Amino acid sequence: MKKKHFDQHTHTSFSYDVEPGSTVAGLAEAAIEKGLAGITVTEHYDPLWPDDEEPAALDLPAYEAALDEAEGIYSERIRFGKGIELGLKPGEAIDICEAALARYPYDFVIGSSHSSNVTHFDCPAFHEGRGLPDIIDEYYTLFLESIKAFKDYDVLGHINYIDRFTEGYAPEGLYMPYVDELLRVAIQDGKGIEYNTSTWRFNMADRGTPTLPMLRRYRELGGEIVTIGSDSHGIANVGAFIENGEEVLLAEGFRYFAAFKGRRAEFHRL
Repeated sequence: MKKKHFDQHTHTSFSYDVEPGSTVAGLAEAAIEKGLAGITVTEHYDPLWPDDEEPAALDLPAYEAALDEAEGIYSERIRFGKGIELGLKPGEAIDICEAALARYPYDFVIGSSHSSNVTHFDCPAFHEGRGLPDIIDEYYTLFLESIKAFKDYDVLGHINYIDRFTEGYAPEGLYMPYVDELLRVAIQDGKGIEYNTSTWRFNMADRGTPTLPMLRRYRELGGEIVTIGSDSHGIANVGAFIENGEEVLLAEGFRYFAAFKGRRAEFHRL
């Protein structure tokens, strides 16, 4: 039996940080050409984005229409998923996310943390004059507070996203107390995590997203739901390094990965 590969985290030009012309249809065509069994489009939705010079607004009606159109065209050729990646942070942003989910039947919802109320995490202003313990504390505390207040997501996105932007990686002893609680809350709520294969694209394969200690701790705590996604920001990277991610999960004792449809996890053997 031919092994099935799914990319559960992709972006098109509906997201502010993707090159123009990367359409939903183009992404689906690329996924089919690369032999993927399934793809889910998960556009960024970051309410109250704290950067007027680089706005992160998502045109929800236009995005929903594009998803419906693509599903009608491609559903017989590939398992096409309609998803969204929420930028979570405590407070009003959560209410806005809840309203977005209430208006449309998404198949898959990623809960991520991309910004504070003051700036986004890849902005130099977030890091200037701060030590690594302070940066790690704010990032993971905001993420944890968000998922304690908001439960309508399916998996935690790129848990250690902050590692992309820090000067040097946080040691395990610094980040694991935060991550341990984050994972406990997610598992208690029946949520999963993702293995984000952009770690190879960003030359972070030695680090991993999540790191191996995070992945092992999730499994030790009883976590079983793990999706795999390229986090592609353009057609060229759809499906990139998905098989690498599968190999990591298999080596760490997982036997299945999850693919979501209708907000339900379907499990496929690695």
